Formats: sequence, structure tokens, C-alpha cells
Amino acid sequence: MEAIIESQSSYSASLKMKVVLFLFGVYCIYSAFSAFEIYKIIVAVVAFYGIVYKKKIYVSSNGLVREVRGVLGTSVEVLPWEDVKGVTIVYKGDSMMAFFEKGITGWKILFKREDERLLRELLDKHAPDAELTVVSNVRSRPKRR
Repeated sequence: MEAIIESQSSYSASLKMKVVLFLFGVYCIYSAFSAFEIYKIIVAVVAFYGIVYKKKIYVSSNGLVREVRGVLGTSVEVLPWEDVKGVTIVYKGDSMMAFFEKGITGWKILFKREDERLLRELLDKHAPDAELTVVSNVRSRPKRR
């Protein structure tokens, strides 16, 4: 599936963090075998899992897609456009939170504010029956003391 708009909710560890996790995992394995401590092997496995973990949330022509890649494989969850009953948008600063409703549950996804026009076009094209609600249109301001 092709990503039309990628969410800011997507996550992957930075290269610097991957290096730190790798070194930490190698240290845990070395010290676990030298002192025969099983819990350090478990910590090392978790560190190595953090290296390969990647979460990507995006909007495609098929609907909303959530991909999670890990050690054991990839999990792909799709919310088809036909299931979207309503969309609620909330603005704050340069970000836009969109809640895609499918009944009483749904998906909450964070986008950049400039993605709104493209998101509205996709909603008009793929989910014309979905009700669109804008809750607020606030710009963040520094707090006064």
C-alpha cells in the first residue's frame, strides 16, 4: 500500500539509539554468560527488539494503515474507508489530531497541520458519508507567568 500522508505518530529508533541498544545488548549477553545470570539475557533480547521495532501509521487509498515491524514479523492493520463513520479534528499549534470513528471506537492519529487539505480531499473522495467535525482551531501560545 502506498502512503499518501504519513502520521507523526510513526516511530522508529534513531541511529544513535540503535547503536546504544546494540552495545547495551552485547554487554548484557557478555555479562550474562560470564556470571550466569539469565535476567541479563532477557534484557538483551528486549534491547535487540528495540533496534528492529518500527511503527508506521499512514493514510492510503485503501484506508488508514498501521504497520508494526518487530523481530517476529510484521503486523498490518487496516481501517477501510467504508468503516469510517466520522472524523473529528482538533488543532494545536502546528499539529492536527484526527479521530477516525468506526462505531464507538476508532483510531486517533496525529498529523501535521498542513496535511489537512489533503486529508479533507481524501475524505471527500473515499468516505463522502463520514461526518467531519472540527473541535477547536487554537494556536499554541507561550504560557504567561
